[in-house]
Amino acid sequence: MTVSGAVAVTGASGFLGSHVCDVLLAAGVPVRAAVRATSSHRWLAGKDLALVETALDRPDSLDALLDGCRGVIHCAGVVMADAATYQRVNTDGTAALLAAARRHGGVDAFVLVSSLAAGGPAGPRRPRDETMADRPVSGYGRSKLAAEALLRQDWPFRTVSLRPPSLYGPRDLEFLPLLRFASRGWTARPGTRLQGLSLVDGRDAATAAVALLEAASATGVYHVDDGPGPDGPSDPGRHWPWGYDWDELLAVLRGLFHRPVRRVTIPLWALAVARALAPASARASTPLLNPDRAGDLAQDGWVCTAARLRRDTGWRPRYDLASGLRDTLEFTRRRGWLR
Repeated sequence: MTVSGAVAVTGASGFLGSHVCDVLLAAGVPVRAAVRATSSHRWLAGKDLALVETALDRPDSLDALLDGCRGVIHCAGVVMADAATYQRVNTDGTAALLAAARRHGGVDAFVLVSSLAAGGPAGPRRPRDETMADRPVSGYGRSKLAAEALLRQDWPFRTVSLRPPSLYGPRDLEFLPLLRFASRGWTARPGTRLQGLSLVDGRDAATAAVALLEAASATGVYHVDDGPGPDGPSDPGRHWPWGYDWDELLAVLRGLFHRPVRRVTIPLWALAVARALAPASARASTPLLNPDRAGDLAQDGWVCTAARLRRDTGWRPRYDLASGLRDTLEFTRRRGWLR
């Protein structure tokens, strides 16, 4: 690897962070995995890595995490919260980790896992790339964009941010309701305006983060998407080179379950009513009911292109939606989650 020595991974016990740890370990890289006192270690158990109990508001714990590290991949963050929590975790937490990396003095590269939400929506006919002006539409997106701005300060190490779109894959719980309903022959489309979504298997997002850590010339912002883009082969089964539309998603679900899957369109006004009536716990934990993420559904699309990532690092995805969801379904069945 370009970055020689151990790599610190925050959010290591989570879906994406645990896959990042796996990619690094497979490459023979020593990993220091940041975990909270309350974190489950189920995806890290039995692996040859160092678990370091860490809190982003405790500088001493961050110093301990970075001991002996030459690289950082910062996956930790919150995706559904109030404005104060977004600021404290996503923005201030990134600032604290950057400051610790400066104090440490041995860090060569810092990769922030940001989000497509930091850039904002884009339709499938003109996917978001790194040349477009940022216009986040949620507090979550604004907190991630503020964290990215911190990377542009004068640091004694290389900084880069990766903007994944919606993630899915083995270990993920966000797509579990989709699979459960599809197994019964149903799926839902929220509203009619949203035309396309970029999607990436978490295992591919992990290899993209590590590729950016390794690429000595990579700096700034990079998007990631599993589509071929303008530099790749045309897939006659896809309506656009980037992202997926609802018909493609429906076709994949029908193929997975070998049965008809019917789509129900839920008007956005109905979701607004449900949101108003839902208890606070549901609004905090359910994306369709979360007030901060409601505006995500009233956009033309959330589509991006990974052309710059491919060009600068040579990264290529291993999974498209059909193969990635097939693995996800098999994983959820083995875990007994599909009930």
